[in-house]
Parts: sequence; C-alpha cells; structure tokens
Amino acid sequence: MKILHTFVALGILLLLGGVLYYLDKNPPENASEVIPKEKLFSFQADQVEEFSIEMPNEPTLTSRRLPDGEASATEAEVEEGPATADRPQWEFLSPEGVAADSMLIQYFVESLPGIEYTPVTEEAPASLADYGLDEPQKIFSIKLKQGETVTLSIGGENPSGYAKYGMLSASPGVFLLDSLGSPALEKTLFDLRDKRALPIDMDRAQRLELDNKAGKIVMTKLPNNNWELTRPAVRTDYAGTNYFVIRLIGALMKTVEEEVAGSLARYGLNRPQASLQVTLPDGSHTLLVGSDNKDGEGYYAKNSAWPHVFTINQDFYGQLTGSVDSYRNRYLFDFQTTNVRRVELQTAEADFRFDKLEERWVRAAEEDEEEAEAESEDAAPTEVGEVDVFLNNIHAMRIQQYTTDRPGRLAQYGLDKPWLKVKITFGEDSQGEDNREETVLLALQDGKLYAARQGEPSVYELRADEKERIEESLGKFPSAETGIQETPVG
Repeated sequence: MKILHTFVALGILLLLGGVLYYLDKNPPENASEVIPKEKLFSFQADQVEEFSIEMPNEPTLTSRRLPDGEASATEAEVEEGPATADRPQWEFLSPEGVAADSMLIQYFVESLPGIEYTPVTEEAPASLADYGLDEPQKIFSIKLKQGETVTLSIGGENPSGYAKYGMLSASPGVFLLDSLGSPALEKTLFDLRDKRALPIDMDRAQRLELDNKAGKIVMTKLPNNNWELTRPAVRTDYAGTNYFVIRLIGALMKTVEEEVAGSLARYGLNRPQASLQVTLPDGSHTLLVGSDNKDGEGYYAKNSAWPHVFTINQDFYGQLTGSVDSYRNRYLFDFQTTNVRRVELQTAEADFRFDKLEERWVRAAEEDEEEAEAESEDAAPTEVGEVDVFLNNIHAMRIQQYTTDRPGRLAQYGLDKPWLKVKITFGEDSQGEDNREETVLLALQDGKLYAARQGEPSVYELRADEKERIEESLGKFPSAETGIQETPVG
C-alpha cells in the first residue's frame, strides 16, 4: 500500500511539472489584448446634474448639483460661499435631513467617465438571473443636463470573483466591471455624506466648554488665535489646547447608528459622559458623548446640528473625556534661555544677582545694588557657562504633578520658607510680551520637591532628583553655600 501511495504522489508531481512547463513555454495572451475594455459612460462630469443610488434594504440616495450662486445650509455653515463652476456644490434630496459632502461627491462624479468595462454579451441575456441582474445589488441613475438619464444596474460577481456583472438601460448587453478598476461604484450613502462630528466653522468659535467626569474645562480664544484655559484659570499649554481644537475640526463619524434618534437614553446620551459646547458669535453648538457601542470600538455621540446618532472612535473619545491636566503647562518657567537679562537667586545663606551685558554675565556686588548696576560694565565677569548651565537646568525642569490649585496652601508644602527663590527677568516671550519677570519658590518636604510661582496659588511637584542638579549648578557660583534644608512637616 505504501508503494502505491508513493507512485500516486510521483504521478501527481510529474503532472504538475508538465503543466508548469507548458505554461512557461506557452504563456497566456494578455487579457486586455483578447477582450479590450471600453469606456462605460460617454458623458463628462460637468454634464451630471443629479444622480441616485438604490440598494436593497437601504434608503435611496439622491443628490443634485446646486446652481451657481446657490449654497446649501450645510455649506453656508462653513462659509464656503455659493456654488461656482470651479467649486461645484451638491446636496442630498434624499434621505431627508442628511448633509452632503460636496468635495467627496464631486470626486465621485469626476471618476465616473473613467470607468471601463469588459463586454460579455452583446444581446440581451436569456435570463437576467444568471448574472444577478434580475434583482440588482445596486442601481445608479444619472441625470444629465440635456435631460437624458443613464441607468446602470450592477448584479452578482463573476465566477472568479474579481468583477461584477452590469447592464446599461440604453443597451441590452451584459458586461463585467472590475471591482478594483471601478471603486466609485462601491460608494454608499455613508461614503458621500458629511461625516464631521461637529459640523461648524471652528475659525469663528470664541469659547469652548467641556464637561466630563474629570470636571469642567473652559477655553477662550485669544486675539492671537491661541486657546487659553480660563476655567480653571491656570497656566496653559497652548500646543495642547490648539491641538484639541484641531481634533474637533477633523473629528469624523465612524458609523451612523440611527438617522433620527427616537430615544437618547438608549445610547446613554440622556446622561452623557462628556458634553462639549462651542460658542460662536451667532449662537452655540453642542456635542454629546454617550455609552460605548458594546463592540469596544466606538462610542455613541450626537451633535445639535443633525438628528443622527453616530459613533466616534476611541481616540476622539479620549480627547473629550480627559482632564484639564492634559492642557496645562508642564514647564515651570516661561523664559527662554536665549532671552534672559537678569538672574536673581536667594538662599538661606546668600543672595546672587547676575546681569547679562552683551554676551557676558556679570555678578552685581552685594553691598549696594544700585551702585553695582551703575558700575556693572566694570565688574569682573562671571564665566558665561556657570550662569547658562544653571538656566538650562532650571528651564528643563518639568512639572510631574499638579498638587493643588487652592489658595493659601504654600505653607503646607514648605513654600512659605523656601530654600531657594529664583527670579528671572527676560525679554520678549512666545506671547510677544516684553520685560517680563517671574519668580519661582522651591522647597523640599517629606522627600518631595515642591514648587510654586510667586503670585499664583498652584503648587507643583517636581522630580525629587532635580535638587541635585540645582545644587550642582549653584555650587559653581563663588561663595555659594547651597545645602538644601528639608522643611519639617506641619
């Protein structure tokens, strides 16, 4: 029996080898040379006035090109202006209440003239069912400016599965449409609709109010177009707040769950996890985020512009449910190392003041500050590296934790009697302000390093090992006694 199996296997191998040899010596002719493809449509994109897409168990999509000078409510909302020959705009006639994405629809229309087909039969088939055309999967009706309507029916797949059968109303023949060669014919209502989660012009927004389980966050737009935290009124990471606004502009629906929501409670939108209100000069708009959609890949949401309930992805959900810490400035100091003019240090043992004259640092005499300032150009310069290294070290410090923002809490963290007080005078900053001063207090308590900016209530926690870098820098200044004294509890 084993010998028989061996001969059978050997025979199969010989047969496969023969087939491969034949194919190598007699390659098949190029299919495009055997059956040339032809253009499916004879019209041009600018001739299309209206089109519809019908699919089983789906609402019929009907879209029309807006006449020049006319704008749909959705397009007007984003201030794109009326339709023109160079910037066509489209709207949906059905389903009612669904906004169209003019750019995507125009791209769809422009791709239609380029679709090609491969003829199968020139005459009407004996049975449409053989091609799945008795009950088409999709019907496109395209109305042209001349009044003519072109109808394309798409049936089932061919046996190889790489194409679908099609038929035009104007001719009886059946043809093949390559799935890869005609992606426009795969479009659905969702593909062509306006999928913005927040369909407003964010350039006109003035105020954002975000409510979630972490608290309330209010951002206000500044004259320079940066977004500033105004509730709580803490230092802002403008890169973080501006990025949040960019995410709002680009956020898209993942799916549409229900075109007209019958019940918000069904989606957790009666008690939303997050609520965003955007204030514009002429009113406000809201976005609600409800429960997850049970598949772990999205969350239900609804905006005030449309009746639909849709889903958003996990990433955008995280943006809307985050805490204010995501938008707070993690830099302890505002100065840039290149624009510092004066450094003043105060410890329990000594005070220092360094002024920058041209490209050198000079240390002012301790006896008479005014006299020292007048004679600073004659003072012996401190090595530039000593002060610059210190500035680089303190500028690199990052806030690790926002300990408290409640007023009157400095003494609780030893900051009423700091071991180091740093005052920096600097020139123009990133916000365009000149001649600024900032003072930072530092204290060590219970093995933790705390900091506060003078005049502000917030207390921050830094990395405990930052004190070693500071001590090392201070130790390079002449006559500096920099031992850090830990503040006792209470």
